[in-house]
Amino acid sequence: MRIMYRSNLNFERFNRYFYDLLRKGLVEEMDDGSGRRVYKTTERGKTLLEVLRKAKELTSTEIP
Repeated sequence: MRIMYRSNLNFERFNRYFYDLLRKGLVEEMDDGSGRRVYKTTERGKTLLEVLRKAKELTSTEIP
């Protein structure tokens, strides 16, 4: 599973986080047309990513 390797998490921790994302509707499982499972970020997941990016930007700004 390429996603797990790119996440740099061990199998147990990856499964816990990934299936939580699936269960909460942030990622969805699809068929790529050739019988393989692929995963796609949902609109809800994209919204969360944007919120997290903005939060990171706000917390990383230095105050003069």
